[in-house]
Amino acid sequence: MRTQTLKLLGAAALALTVPASAFADDWNFNMSPGPRWDAEESGNYFKFRGRAYFDIASIDWNSPLSTEPGDSEEWRTARLGIETSFNGTKLVAEFDFSGDDVDAKDVHLTFSVGEGSLRVGQFKTMNSMEELTSSRYVSFMERGMATDLFGLDRRIGVAYYWNNDSITASAGIFGAPLDDNFAFREANDSSAVAARFTWSNQEEGGPLYHLGASIRRTDHGDAGTRLRVRPNAHLSNRFAAADYRTGRPLGEADSSTFLGFEAAMVRGATHLHGELARVSLDGPAGDPAFVSGFVSIGHFITGETRRYKQSSGTFNRTSPDAPVTAGGYGAFEIAARFDYADMGDAGLGTLQTTTLGVNWYVHSNFRVMFNLVDGEHDGPGYVEEGDAAQFRFQIDF
Repeated sequence: MRTQTLKLLGAAALALTVPASAFADDWNFNMSPGPRWDAEESGNYFKFRGRAYFDIASIDWNSPLSTEPGDSEEWRTARLGIETSFNGTKLVAEFDFSGDDVDAKDVHLTFSVGEGSLRVGQFKTMNSMEELTSSRYVSFMERGMATDLFGLDRRIGVAYYWNNDSITASAGIFGAPLDDNFAFREANDSSAVAARFTWSNQEEGGPLYHLGASIRRTDHGDAGTRLRVRPNAHLSNRFAAADYRTGRPLGEADSSTFLGFEAAMVRGATHLHGELARVSLDGPAGDPAFVSGFVSIGHFITGETRRYKQSSGTFNRTSPDAPVTAGGYGAFEIAARFDYADMGDAGLGTLQTTTLGVNWYVHSNFRVMFNLVDGEHDGPGYVEEGDAAQFRFQIDF
């Protein structure tokens, strides 16, 4: 804990070296909710950004393959960074200090090019509405199983984005993720190409409908890959993995193809979201394939509507109508999700997880979450069970 605190303090000190231009006479300072400077005439801005999630969990783990996990609390995320826009060019640089190593998250430049935008740096490949929606805005403490099981991630790359009033289209070419601890080099020799297309239709005051599809082709380099996931509780152990790394009995995966489909609806205070994904591997005998998906439903009992960002085809920040800071009670959301994965081609049976959640939106940038998770892996001749009751205290700026 002491090491993490020192890292955070050091990063904060470095971040306070704001460019001198941010203090020019035509720049206005405000806290919204973090430090921000805006130039009214040009539209340029500079701001600090960050988020911190503190989790507490009680895990009941039963498996013949591993013992009960030891930790019951953690800083799930502790990020700090900057965001700035000058003359149409946007820079984002954000790092996570919650672990032993400093982990580079979004580090990229975005330029306006024609009718769209070009992004260069490290960012998420364009796959899955669940993955691309910020963790600040998802309805549960962890995303659906498929996003981790199939290894969706940030990578160094270049991508083009385009959208109009109802359609988004994007495609990119990527290398490997950035290495840890500000190394600014690729962590391995893998690479990927990805693309996503979405359609949405929302009339003023009416329901939202969203449909989307994405694809990613990954070359795993010399290391291969493995498919593994926790039962929607980060402090839990992982279920048994389908290991296709170099030298493993199942064989080495040279490459893989991800194909995902997504659908969502928001109607008043109720929202629905479902995704189905398939990954096929090249290299191991039989070219194994795996399928995973989820369906979720949520409802704001205080009447708010889950927000949607059409330009990216993702969910966005939902703010309470009566925040506690204004004398209200905040917003309350209840949600349920069912996850499923077929791991039969690796001889590992099926995975399934049910999650129930209650979220209290104290105000726009502070949320308290509670999840009950029931996870089960029906393996060949054994069963792994992972149940969790967990809280999260989340703040961002």
